[in-house]
Amino acid sequence: MFLYHMVIHNDIFENISPQIVLKEGLNYKTSTKWYSKSANLFPDLTERFRPANLPKWIDFEVAFRVDLEVDESPHYRFPVFSDKILVFNRDISSDLFAYIEDMYDGGKGRIIEGLPSKEDLMKNYWASMNTLEDYLNNKPFNNPEVYIFEQVPAKLIDYIE
Repeated sequence: MFLYHMVIHNDIFENISPQIVLKEGLNYKTSTKWYSKSANLFPDLTERFRPANLPKWIDFEVAFRVDLEVDESPHYRFPVFSDKILVFNRDISSDLFAYIEDMYDGGKGRIIEGLPSKEDLMKNYWASMNTLEDYLNNKPFNNPEVYIFEQVPAKLIDYIE
């Protein structure tokens, strides 16, 4: 099984050349910044509702997103190589992001009307956490948000244009 990471070059984010990734590997510093880190939208809530006794390697400061299916090119492709890959429910992430959009809308509440509180969403976000293997075996939700919590070695990465 392969995982995928889009390569997006634009003027908004720092562009990391594929040559650097193919030489150094893929990690939170060399990953495409287009992918948001949902757990970092409200870092205080992320930490407050973090389940007790989670391994220290579950750290969103070093995590980066990948996809289970290729979305578009160019992209990086690499095999599943680690058990430090977790899957969360992206629908919950979208609802959390609505609170960010609401701030830009002047806090009028039109965007978040009917949504659970940020606190409840963050609790649900953590509750949605699955290992990649468990997610693939059970598919408890349809919209996965996949994070890797360690560097992908350069020798495993293919760059596909």
